[in-house]
Amino acid sequence: MKFIKKTNMQEAEELLYTPQLHWYFIIRHLVRSLPFFALLAVFYSLYDAESVSELLKASYVFWAAVAIVLIFTACSVFRYMCTEYGVTNRKLLVKRGVFRIYTGEIPTDRIESIFCFQSIIGRILNYGTVCVCGTGGMKVFFNMVSRPYAFRRKINDIIEKNKRITVVQGDKPIPLPEPLPKVIKVQEEEPLYRYGTFVRVLP
Repeated sequence: MKFIKKTNMQEAEELLYTPQLHWYFIIRHLVRSLPFFALLAVFYSLYDAESVSELLKASYVFWAAVAIVLIFTACSVFRYMCTEYGVTNRKLLVKRGVFRIYTGEIPTDRIESIFCFQSIIGRILNYGTVCVCGTGGMKVFFNMVSRPYAFRRKINDIIEKNKRITVVQGDKPIPLPEPLPKVIKVQEEEPLYRYGTFVRVLP
């Protein structure tokens, strides 16, 4: 987590959770090549070589396939060592790549939805890909992460915790002045003089 801690961490930001890349990421090319080597072994067992040169030519295919698989496995090991995932109290962070580095981050207060994808092997070995979607079309992928559903629950817990935290900034609000009492205007009685004529009120 050296890259995330040195480059993407801000002041008062704390690393809360570090999801790990699953170990199957390293050997996935070996596992996928097993059917090919099985068919190749069956072909060699049925192959009737008339000469040593033909047998050597057939073995070149085997050793070339082994070399390709080993190269891809070595690249996977290097990528495994250079992949970093992190969850802080403010955002999610992803760093991938060796020579060409890809970094992505999404604030926790802008997360809209979280998706988990698992294959059959992923369900057996408990790994999967977690896609976090944010506002404005932002998407961050955590590929082949271990325990994807536990990782999703951790993100939801951090989001709910941030919602409960309220920060009041600025001065104390000034109370509003008390409303003035309403003055009720009493309508005066009409005078007894109308149009210059005195009206006498009899008892």
